[in-house]
Amino acid sequence: MAKVEDCPGFETFGADVKAAREAKRLARKTLAEMVGIEWRYLANIENQGAISSLPVII
Repeated sequence: MAKVEDCPGFETFGADVKAAREAKRLARKTLAEMVGIEWRYLANIENQGAISSLPVII
């Protein structure tokens, strides 16, 4: 899993994902199930600056 520091332009990716999820009033677990990932992986993306794989981004 890439770190934000290694991916210029993705500095706000996790915060953007979290804001979009909250705007849709989706629980983290619900969104994770919708995209086929573990909720902990989504939490890492949202809170710890992890950049997900391209299939998850798409």
